[in-house]
Formats: sequence, structure tokens, C-alpha cells
Amino acid sequence: MHVIARGVNPQKSRGDVIRHHVPLSDDDTEELDGIRVTTLIRTVYDVIRETSPECAIAVCDAAFRLVAWDDDRRMVDTEAADAFRSDLWRRVNAGAGARGIRQARDIVRIADPRAQLPGESISRFWMRLLGAPSPVLQHPVRIGPDAYWLDFAWPKLKKFGEFDGVAKYFDPGMTGGRPLDEILVSQQRRQAAIERATGWTCVRWTNVELSNMDAFARFLRRSRILP
Repeated sequence: MHVIARGVNPQKSRGDVIRHHVPLSDDDTEELDGIRVTTLIRTVYDVIRETSPECAIAVCDAAFRLVAWDDDRRMVDTEAADAFRSDLWRRVNAGAGARGIRQARDIVRIADPRAQLPGESISRFWMRLLGAPSPVLQHPVRIGPDAYWLDFAWPKLKKFGEFDGVAKYFDPGMTGGRPLDEILVSQQRRQAAIERATGWTCVRWTNVELSNMDAFARFLRRSRILP
């Protein structure tokens, strides 16, 4: 648990409670379920400076998705996204020289509300570091009356990518009550339909390939996405 300690003689970090001694205005706090917490924008600003770049991009993407992604229309609210990014830029620019600001600038620049899962965020971040071609996110494919959105697409390479998180198969909120075998069959049919319609090849990975960047680089090379 990370907390911002206020007062003249704040306690020190102890056990699993990490206390930060930094300025905090009342405008940067709100009450959530009876608990005083930092606002979304302040939380994101602190996280993208203080944590690993992988955690930073996952949290920043998720925040952008929360404020700027319309799941029904599968579209980004560009005005909301621009406003949120502008607020982050204002804080980052005001904190020039502070710890983690260089990383924060990079994260704010590339954050994207189209990332649905942390694994997608980390994959995109590592692709960028490894020099892989930039993917198109949430690329639409229409087949008759049905529409599919691809996590990653490389039209010039004739490939599309899908990150499979564990929640996709076991989280009741994502399975809709369907058994695992039904989910797998549906996934195979979806992939086959998209490959027939586009002529592209599917590249699929899980947290195993994301165990570290070297493992992910080897996977991208096997998949002919990275030279």
C-alpha cells in the first residue's frame, strides 16, 4: 500500500505500507467508498514517475481507457483523451527535474486508451523498445453482419496479434458463464474467419511470452514480426 504521509512528523515506511513525503493539495484528493484517496489524475502522475515502466504504461493506459474509451461504439473519445493528456502534461512539465519525470514524459506520450489489458500495454511498450513495427490497435474487420476488433494488426506484414490473458478464460465477468471448451471453440472459429477474410496470419501470445523482454523478443522473431 502506497500512501502520502501528511503532518509535521509523519511515520516512516514499515512492512507493506510505503509512505511518501511529498506535497499534496486538497484538490488532489477525494473520498472513495469512505476512504480518502488521491484523484485519478494525481494517482496516475505519481505512478508513472515512481514505478517500473511496465507498471507505469499499464496504469496510464488503463486510466485513459477509463476516461476516454466508449466500449459500446468501440471508439476513443478524443476530446476526453486530449483533456486528460493535457492535464498530465501540465503536471509533468511543472515537475521538471523531479524524480521519474523523464520516464513520465515517455509514458504520457505513448499512452493509449485502446489497450484493454495490462498485457497488451506491456506488449506494445516492449515492441517499441525492441524496434518492432508499430501495430494498429483495435483494428476493425467486418465479415458480413459481424464486426471483429483485433488487439494488434500489422497490415503490411499480413499479420494480426492477440494477447490472451488468463482472465479471458476464467474471469466470470469476461466468460459470460460459458465453459472453457466453448470459449476455445469460439476463439478458434473467430480466428479462422478473420484469417479467411483478411489473408493474414494470427500471432497469439500469453503471459508466458511476457515473462521477460528477452523471451518476448524471441517470440516476436519466431513470429517474423521482429527481424
